[in-house]
Amino acid sequence: MAYRALYREYRCRKFGEIIGQAHVTTVLKNQVATGHISHAYLLCGTRGTGKTSTAKILAAAVNCLSPEAGEPCGQCAACLTPQEEG
Repeated sequence: MAYRALYREYRCRKFGEIIGQAHVTTVLKNQVATGHISHAYLLCGTRGTGKTSTAKILAAAVNCLSPEAGEPCGQCAACLTPQEEG
């Protein structure tokens, strides 16, 4: 069994799973749902606030073939990472 870092194993997969950033995730989810995606986003904050997780979920939601209320479906080829496919 290969070593896998905790932040990779337990990373959030949907906006609703991010804790303490409801004001950010609500805005991003609504933008994906309505199709009003900005050309750039600046995520800043101290270490451990969910910047990378938010960015990965946003990228999955934007590229998703069938997003569900602004959330990535987690089923299509665009949502699955190479590790999850194999």
